[in-house]
Amino acid sequence: MSRIQLFFLSVTSGILLSLPWLFPGMSWVLFFSFVPLLIAENQLVRQKSQSGSLLFFYPFIAFLIWNVLSCWWIAYVSSVGMLLIIAINALLMTSFWWLKHLVRQQFGDGPAYFSLLVFWLTFEFLQFNWTIQWPWLTLGNGFANSVEMIQWYEFTGVLGGSLWVLLTNILIFSAFKNWSDKLSQKTIRLTVLVLMLVFLPIFWSLNLYSSYSEKGIVQEVVVLQPNIDPYTEKFSGITSEDQLSNLLSLAESNISDSIDFILAPETALPEMWEDDNLIQNQSLISISKIIQRYPDVSFIAGAITQRKFGVVEPLSGTARRSADGSFDYDVFNSALMIDRSSGVQISHKSILVSGVEKMPFQKYFSFFGEYVLRLGGTSGSLAAANETLVFSNPDSVRIGPVICFESAFGEHVGELVKKGAKLIFIITNDGWWKDSPGSWQHFGYARLRAVEVRRSIARCANTGISGFINQRGDVLKKTELNTRETLRSTIRLNGKITFYASQGDYTGRISVFLSGMILIYLLVVGVLKKK
Repeated sequence: MSRIQLFFLSVTSGILLSLPWLFPGMSWVLFFSFVPLLIAENQLVRQKSQSGSLLFFYPFIAFLIWNVLSCWWIAYVSSVGMLLIIAINALLMTSFWWLKHLVRQQFGDGPAYFSLLVFWLTFEFLQFNWTIQWPWLTLGNGFANSVEMIQWYEFTGVLGGSLWVLLTNILIFSAFKNWSDKLSQKTIRLTVLVLMLVFLPIFWSLNLYSSYSEKGIVQEVVVLQPNIDPYTEKFSGITSEDQLSNLLSLAESNISDSIDFILAPETALPEMWEDDNLIQNQSLISISKIIQRYPDVSFIAGAITQRKFGVVEPLSGTARRSADGSFDYDVFNSALMIDRSSGVQISHKSILVSGVEKMPFQKYFSFFGEYVLRLGGTSGSLAAANETLVFSNPDSVRIGPVICFESAFGEHVGELVKKGAKLIFIITNDGWWKDSPGSWQHFGYARLRAVEVRRSIARCANTGISGFINQRGDVLKKTELNTRETLRSTIRLNGKITFYASQGDYTGRISVFLSGMILIYLLVVGVLKKK
């Protein structure tokens, strides 16, 4: 097979992998997206004289195309940032994919493809947990707009979907390989196995979907979509007073005595200090006036908040010095809840976006701090919460606040559920991505969280997409992009904790352990052979 043919196969895999992130409803393509790449690699392995670095090159081409086509919209924020993200992610994908060739050299094809499963799941698990977190292209995320197929995510999370995709691709490739070698009986057996692997989980999911019945107390929620352009209006073109007035007029247009919650987007309120006088903040006073007339309403909104360090309090790695040098403080991306009680509940964002809200490895590269992107009205690294916080309204309804990027992390939402959250509220500002696939990709990940933890979700985005999602992942209502509007719906509380919420990404942890054992074994075998 010529290099042009091998290159064509790699490009084909890259395009196929990107389709679920480009077109909603194309998730089924994932079941055979890796097959062209596996065929190309198989040809290289057979042509031993042409393998070596080419076994790294062709997968890198496939994964680079996947990343570019799926995440090009990051360039709206920063072209350099987009190039760094896709290049690093493609290199990481290729590196973990390539590890299986070390196993093949020692033990053959069967163990190599088993190791591919655990190495790839290890990579995806690390993308949820290491310093530069970027789980956007987790394979299981590709089913975000096909929730009828993956109701069993309540047991496995998205990594179960990744395992499903990888195993199916390997079996389809094996069937093709046996067909090429004219081994008809093995081909038939593998084909039957592939059909069972694909359709049995789907049938199980459809049964779960049709039999699932939402129960629990009904809550009525209003989401506010002010549609303020983050580039030309939010942080420069419109005063914070006018933005607040715009937000409150939206709230007034759709409020009544039956409303339980009003939800406003990320950074909807002006910057404020967290101190004893917080409740006297002018923005919060304006909201409190609404609550005085509608005392059953709880108002949740995002804001950039700042907290001073005490005189003897140890400083964090993200601490800043005031302009006059008199005190140190931290800056947070926060969600606030105001209700008829006297206090204000504050939840700080705990999972920050690398290069936007935090500088990775800041301890070692602090001199890069000034180059962290200005996004969200502040520059420099933000501080992160050490643990998740659940809001509780005067009627003891517990809410899990999720801020923007956090909604891509199933285990994080599961922690909120374990702490008693019966509803999940997501606040975000996806206007940075303009009218691009990034907006509906992010909205789709909220549907996955609903299935994993079986919680109804209200999602509020500054420029859209805002909406309501039930416990099966169905979209009850949603807004259009770039429109100023309110949305009102009833959703149900749920106190049941799913297996996934209680156990988290156990598939990833098992894979990390197995990957470690495989690599240690390879190292030991290599040392013994040299001796």
